[in-house]
Amino acid sequence: MVDPLYLLPVLLLMALAWFAGRSYGLARKGNQESSRQLAQNYFQGINFLLNEQPDQAIDTFIHSVEVTPATLETHLALGNLMRQRGEIERAIRVHQNLLSRPNLSTQQIRQARLELGRDFLKAGLLDRAERLFLDLVEDESGELRQASLLHLVQIYRDEQEWDKAIRAADMMDRRHQVRGGQALAVEQAQFCCELTVKAMANGDLLQARRQLKSALKFNRNAARASLLWGELELRQRNYGEALRHYCAVPKQQSDYLPEVLGPLRRCFREMGNDAGLIKLLEDWLASYPGASVLGALTEEIAQQQGEKQAIEFLTSYLKERPTLRGLNALLRFHLKQQMDREGSEHLELLQKLLDALLSRRSAYRCIQCGFKGNQLHWLCPQCLQWETVRPVKGLEGE
Repeated sequence: MVDPLYLLPVLLLMALAWFAGRSYGLARKGNQESSRQLAQNYFQGINFLLNEQPDQAIDTFIHSVEVTPATLETHLALGNLMRQRGEIERAIRVHQNLLSRPNLSTQQIRQARLELGRDFLKAGLLDRAERLFLDLVEDESGELRQASLLHLVQIYRDEQEWDKAIRAADMMDRRHQVRGGQALAVEQAQFCCELTVKAMANGDLLQARRQLKSALKFNRNAARASLLWGELELRQRNYGEALRHYCAVPKQQSDYLPEVLGPLRRCFREMGNDAGLIKLLEDWLASYPGASVLGALTEEIAQQQGEKQAIEFLTSYLKERPTLRGLNALLRFHLKQQMDREGSEHLELLQKLLDALLSRRSAYRCIQCGFKGNQLHWLCPQCLQWETVRPVKGLEGE
C-alpha cells in the first residue's frame, strides 16, 4: 500500500501542473502576465517539495491557485488528506483559506465549514467544532445537516453531555440514524443509562426510572437498562421486581448474562427460594451454556445438596462441554476432599497452575476492534463503540 506521505507531493504536483497547463492556455489568449505568475508559482512549489518544505509548498498552492467552484474539490481533497495524515494545522489552514474567498456559493461555504469543523474535532478543539456544526444544523438541504448532527452526537458523548447527545440524535432523519453499522437508537439508550447512573448516584430514583423507561423505549434490547433497573429495585429491597428485570437480560443480550448472576442469587436468597434459583440456573445453563452459569449452579448445588453432588454434576457436564474455568472449579472441590491425603500436593500444584493461566487471560474483548481487559466497558475505550465489549468465549472463557 502506498504511504499517504507520498500522496501529498503527487496531489500538489498534479494540481499545480493542471493550473500550469491552464495558464498556458490563458497565455495563448493574451493573459500572459497571469500565466507567467502562475507558472512561476508552480516551479516554486516544486522547489519547496524537493527541499522537503511542505508548509511552504502548501502556502504556495493556497495563494497561487484560484479558488473557484471548479477547483473547490481540489482544495477540499488537499485539506482532507492533511487531516487524515494527522497534519491538523495544515488542514485547518487550507479550509480556512476557502472560507476567506468571496466567490464561493453558500453551499460551498457550508461544505468548507463542515470540513473545518472536522479539523477542529480531530484536533480536540470541541468547542470550536461544536459552533460550526450547530450553524450547519440550520442547513435544510439534508446531507450537511445529517453529518453535522452525527458529529455533534460524538462531541456530546465525549463531553458526557448526555441530554444534548439524545436531542441531537433525535433531530436526525431516521433514514440516516446509522453510524459504523450501529443504530443511533443503541447509543441513545446508552445515553439514558448514563443519566440513570448519575440520577442513582444523586439519590433521584424517580429520575432514574424515567431514564430507564426512555432507554428501553429507544432500544428494548438494552440489557444495561435492565441491569440498572434490577440494581435500583434491589437497593429498595423490591426483590421480586429486581428479579423480573434481571431475568430479562439473557433474552435481550445473552452475552451479558454473567453480569446478572451475583445480584440474582442474592434476590433468590432474600426471598428464601433456593430451589427456584437452582431451577432457573439449570434452565439458563441449557439455553445459554457458559462457564459463569455453570460455576454459579455448581456452587448452589454444593451449598444445598452437598459437594459430592456438585462434583458428580460438574464432572458429567465437563465431559460434554470442557472449559478451563470448569476444570479449575472441579479441582478445587477435589482438593478440599483430598486435603492432607497422599497426592493432594499434586492437585494443589495443578490448581495453582490453572489459576495462573486463567489470571493472564482477559475476561472481556471488543468484538469490533479486539480491545481486551478484565473490566466490562459499555463504551469500548479503543474504538468508541457501544455494547461491543463482551465476555470472552471458548475453552478459556465462557
